[in-house]
Amino acid sequence: MFRFLTGKYTDSATWLATPKARLFLLYERRMLQEILPALCGYRGVQIGSWGNDRGVLDKAGTLCHWQLGFGEAGASDIRFDGRHLPLATGSVDAIVIAHGLERVAEPHALLRECARALSARGQLVVLAFNPLSSWAFRQGLSSRRHPAFQPCSAPPTASRLFDWLRLLEFEPEQLWRYGLGFPFFGGAHEMGSGRRWARCVGWSAQSYAIVARRHVTPRTRIGRPARRRTAQTAVGLARHSSGRVICRR
Repeated sequence: MFRFLTGKYTDSATWLATPKARLFLLYERRMLQEILPALCGYRGVQIGSWGNDRGVLDKAGTLCHWQLGFGEAGASDIRFDGRHLPLATGSVDAIVIAHGLERVAEPHALLRECARALSARGQLVVLAFNPLSSWAFRQGLSSRRHPAFQPCSAPPTASRLFDWLRLLEFEPEQLWRYGLGFPFFGGAHEMGSGRRWARCVGWSAQSYAIVARRHVTPRTRIGRPARRRTAQTAVGLARHSSGRVICRR
């Protein structure tokens, strides 16, 4: 499993500079080219300066894009503490969390803030590493030749993240599995697309992506029932009318 550094923001630049990490980012960008064009709206926000790439949202369907970074991220437009988003309630149409759940001490709190900032039909894309993969197990082994990615907190599994999103009134729409060695030679595949073999080995993928849409349930105000109009009221209004009503059959 991952090595945990609770409460600290880790620098992943060393791991991202490795050849395997660059290949992983290539697979991830190809997958995002399939997901991001479906995002719609006016404002789009990327949380996390993943891979020092500001062009993650370039393929998105939103008109305006901003990037929020953690701690010492110098390439971002806005820096925040990883827990309190500096965004107004319901002001964003699409949010992409680029491996941000691993960079904060409380991933569930970050998801709550995203739910608050998104509009009623806003879209959320979450990229996260799979803690059940063999790659995650190797990150716990100390090695000088192969730098390890050290997260701030344990990333949730895809099924756990599904439960979190549903509690926050999100409806998951897509699940992608991707990474090095999946399947066998690397790549990305959408679960539920008719490929049964992908379902059998999907749990072992290096990373996953979930696309969800905000689905706010309308709440009806409970109060006193409205008074029904009686026949006497209608008759009374008719008596005060002027002129004669002609009925044609």
